[in-house]
Amino acid sequence: MSHERMWFTPYDWSRSYVLPESVACNIPHRGSLDGYGAWNVARGVLVELCRALPGVPVSLLYDEPVQRRDRTRIAIRITAHARRADGQDVRVIYRSERSDTEPWPEFWSIAVNGFIPAASHDVRRPSPPWIAHTATTTLRTELGR
Repeated sequence: MSHERMWFTPYDWSRSYVLPESVACNIPHRGSLDGYGAWNVARGVLVELCRALPGVPVSLLYDEPVQRRDRTRIAIRITAHARRADGQDVRVIYRSERSDTEPWPEFWSIAVNGFIPAASHDVRRPSPPWIAHTATTTLRTELGR
């Protein structure tokens, strides 16, 4: 099994994530039947980040950057903020864009405390556990923390 597939399974997308009420958040703290799937992904990024660090959740910001009126570009941005036991703040920003125009139809990226360790022009977007794994690996290897 390749390293990529090890962190991406259909089960990763079916989990339901619940945030503590103490988390500063601009979306509901728990999912519902009529909730947006992207909101569950946002909650999942923060929950999985805290599980992988380990850390405590601080805040979550879900944003849909300016869209084109003709809806040829769809974008989301998730900013997850967690605090490790040693007091270090970790901020992960996940961006995903889909466009019907060039230069690429699909794009996603992950930034960890300002460092961008992963990005792709690919339709296979990373799952919340994979995003958390990328963040913790980046903190350890690239940022030396």
